[in-house]
Amino acid sequence: MAALKHSTRPTRPPAPALRQLGRTLATLSLLVLATTEAQALLRFNDGKEQVYVTAYIGTGYDSNVFSRGSGSSGGNSGGDLLISAGAGLEYARKAGLIGVNASLGWDLGNFTNFTAENFLNPSASLEFSKGTGRTTGALQFNVRKETRADPTVGLRTDSWNYGVNLNYRYPVIERYSFAGSLGWDTVTYSDPGPTFSDLNTYTISTDLFYNWRSDRDLLAGYRYRTSIAEFLSTSHDHSIYAGVSGRILAKLSGSGRVGWTFRNNEYPNGVTDSGSDGVYVSLSSTWPATRKATYSLSATQDFNTTSTNFQTQTTSLDLTGQFSHTVKFNTNANIGAGQTEFISGYFNDAPSVVTGFNGQDRLDHYFTAGLGASYVFKSHFTISTSYTYYQNWSSLSAFVFQRHSLSLTLSTRW
Repeated sequence: MAALKHSTRPTRPPAPALRQLGRTLATLSLLVLATTEAQALLRFNDGKEQVYVTAYIGTGYDSNVFSRGSGSSGGNSGGDLLISAGAGLEYARKAGLIGVNASLGWDLGNFTNFTAENFLNPSASLEFSKGTGRTTGALQFNVRKETRADPTVGLRTDSWNYGVNLNYRYPVIERYSFAGSLGWDTVTYSDPGPTFSDLNTYTISTDLFYNWRSDRDLLAGYRYRTSIAEFLSTSHDHSIYAGVSGRILAKLSGSGRVGWTFRNNEYPNGVTDSGSDGVYVSLSSTWPATRKATYSLSATQDFNTTSTNFQTQTTSLDLTGQFSHTVKFNTNANIGAGQTEFISGYFNDAPSVVTGFNGQDRLDHYFTAGLGASYVFKSHFTISTSYTYYQNWSSLSAFVFQRHSLSLTLSTRW
């Protein structure tokens, strides 16, 4: 049975262009902080069109850069100091029938020791929205380069992510209306090795809403999703569900869907599996407990395809609190837990489909908690700090690890 491989990227000094960009962003950030509030936000067309400029610079420490267990083939990755910076432009147009929102940004990260993992990630988005009239909705385009630690294999990934999404809502009669979406997303990995599998995902969904009360809609819907992997496998998901949108319970508002998902997988040479099915959950809600404390609760359960083309069923539950102490000072806290069950997979040049993860039973559980605080001074400037703890347990000892992340960031928006 073939084993997962990973490429070894040698540690090397940052490229001159990357070093120069880091110096430039740091210098610009210091210059911005030295200015007074005389600078102004660009507005035109009687304030209906606006342009914002954003920038940040920060430092942080990551105790496990690769999210890797000590028993993995590469050993525990150890920690490192990260210097980060970024800049961006935002455009908003609220005039006429169609609204426009657009953004363009860059994020830079430099590690002290793992310099081969330094990154420069651009991103862009464009949205056309229609909020009035009989039919409402939005057409969204986005592209971004992403660098992150992948706990599936204990490696860092570099990928380009592209997406197009159309969502709509159309009232039919009286209290009934239809809403749905069409979407395409693709992930293309920059690593030229045999580990990571590019993935294209197509999604279509339709919901029927019934306006039960002025603040609450009941809904029923169907979602079809197909994912096509570079390593020659395709999955098909069929989800049916019912739920509520608006006020869920008392002061708890948002949307919740509960149902069932059926997944079938197709592999090379006409091989198909017997399929998987399980509970489908999608919950996103907010509870304004007091004027100064707001809580957000989210829960999900769904099938997914990992970066290495393994089929999984994932479950997560997260609770976040936002606390406003004064007009300028805010804190936040979060706690979360979840699990990932590996079902089957087909990796590059494998002779056949394997069950679990590389033929081994694998079930991961995680727990995470974090704290943060931010303070606004001179209206346009914010200093923030955060700490995150992450613990992963696995039935395979190579994927048991802890991760501590600490950051301090100075940002501005005009």
